Amino acid sequence: MSTPIIAEDQTILLWAVVLCLVAVAIILEQRYKWAATLSSTMLVIVGGFILANIGLIPHSSPVFSTLGSVVLICSIPLLLFKADLKEIFQNSGKVFILFHVAAIGTIVGCFAMHFIFGGVENSDYLVVLYAGGQIGGTVNMVAMQSIFGVPNDVFAATSVVGNMSVALLILETRLIGNSKWMRKQLPHPHIDEMESSVDLEALKREGKTLTAGFWGGKEISLKDIAICLALTFTIVGVSQTIANFVLSFNPPELIKQLFGSPYLILSIITVAVATIFKEKMKNVNGAMELGNIGILAWFSTIGISGDLMNIIQTGIWALIFHQLISLINMAVTFAGAKLLKCTWEDVAIANQATVGGPTTAAPMAVSLGWNKMVVPALLVGLWGYVIGSYCGIFFANMIGMTSVL
Repeated sequence: MSTPIIAEDQTILLWAVVLCLVAVAIILEQRYKWAATLSSTMLVIVGGFILANIGLIPHSSPVFSTLGSVVLICSIPLLLFKADLKEIFQNSGKVFILFHVAAIGTIVGCFAMHFIFGGVENSDYLVVLYAGGQIGGTVNMVAMQSIFGVPNDVFAATSVVGNMSVALLILETRLIGNSKWMRKQLPHPHIDEMESSVDLEALKREGKTLTAGFWGGKEISLKDIAICLALTFTIVGVSQTIANFVLSFNPPELIKQLFGSPYLILSIITVAVATIFKEKMKNVNGAMELGNIGILAWFSTIGISGDLMNIIQTGIWALIFHQLISLINMAVTFAGAKLLKCTWEDVAIANQATVGGPTTAAPMAVSLGWNKMVVPALLVGLWGYVIGSYCGIFFANMIGMTSVL
């Protein structure tokens, strides 16, 4: 393999590349409709993949390791600072119920892939990653990797292809929602409202997307930033200490899986803080913005770590698994919606919140103009972060996998 233009030890330059990728993705997402449809997540992954495979930057570096070991894990609490359990239960309505139907759809899909394609190389790793990741998000896939020892090359290929598949699913959701058949099957009040109230041509003339309005200027003080960073580093530090303490006793396998990973513990602590101190946490601004920048920076490393030949070899099956599980999820969710008398928008949000998490479900709602669905998308997506890893652990134990903790 040829030597990259920017070497793995050129720390500042590599940080510059990653942060420029994030900035460009955010600018494009807020400027162009096609970019808003793909999402900034997809843009940084593809951007990182291209830069690494044309030889500008290396596939691995201590910088990228830091993004995984520090930036990612510290971004998760920031994204959960508004995850008040009472608010999730009260304000997300039928979407919250339907989200759990969608989660069951993911598990059904994973069992189907396990039984149909069990002989495929790395199939157990793929279904375990998706059992956690297609209920929560990529951060839950990270937890599954650390708990069950998924090889780095499999994880990289799965993550790159999985996030590309999420972007494809958004396009599929848009097409299905616009179909005459779907509009006859389920009510679609948010589509009707958007089509009657939004002047898309005016937004186009102003050079803006609906996403730009969602992430528009907000009042964020120096105190807010200081509190956000202090809290998230404290929560992560305490979580890592608890996890190491639990592992030091060499407990039973299930205890290791549940309490030996800082990812699961920090979710519990953060949600507890957000629920108990909800009034104080509501007044802390900037957490979502900081967390989103951090998670986008880490997402870029997923693309960067993806080797083209490895993607070709492993990614085909990863794409097949992801798309089939996603479509099974949607079918189960659709059936649940018919029984619960939900809307098409409820189905789309529940499906996307499980498959892609809040970082794709909320932007999808914004890009489609479903403004009243943005908060439910965030809330149920955040709830997915909380339960996704536990669901993944449940599934892994059902198919006989053991942890490496």
